[in-house]
Amino acid sequence: MNTAFAFLLVLLFVATPVAARGEFPVGGGKGSTFSNSAQREFLPADEAFRASAWRDDERLYVGFLNAEDYYLHRHQFALDSRDADVSFGELAIPPGEPMVHASLGEIEVFYDQVVFSAPIEASDAATGPLAITVTFQGCSDRGLCYPPEQVELDALHGSPPAAFDSPPRGTGDSENRAP
Repeated sequence: MNTAFAFLLVLLFVATPVAARGEFPVGGGKGSTFSNSAQREFLPADEAFRASAWRDDERLYVGFLNAEDYYLHRHQFALDSRDADVSFGELAIPPGEPMVHASLGEIEVFYDQVVFSAPIEASDAATGPLAITVTFQGCSDRGLCYPPEQVELDALHGSPPAAFDSPPRGTGDSENRAP
């Protein structure tokens, strides 16, 4: 009996995030109740958390717009360059909203939107788009936590997208922020 319970518990933890992303192979037709309710209840990760990237001469900026009732974990952000000649310094992430998470304890999270940055460290003065991979993790207020996700972005030189046009707070560069 304990083995069956453990198996069901593991299955629940594996199937829930997969179903939320719409990758769970249930039923073949439109009549699948589980598939339809999961799609209505939770957004796929790329819709719940929309990422953008931009840069200036010295810093790379990454912004996320979160769907209503979805939040990102502050401690899960990571940034990698897909160009061997470019790397990034320490991430400057603003303080998040404190939360006591059921399984993680005290953490900081971001609702609505967040912008963080990192200094660009390149062997040459890279002026073109920077190819990056951003790692993040988020949850829904309705109980679903997504597994860590990665998104590949190209950070163009210039102004931030309109959603992020106000100067980013707490990015570690108070004098020379993104235009």
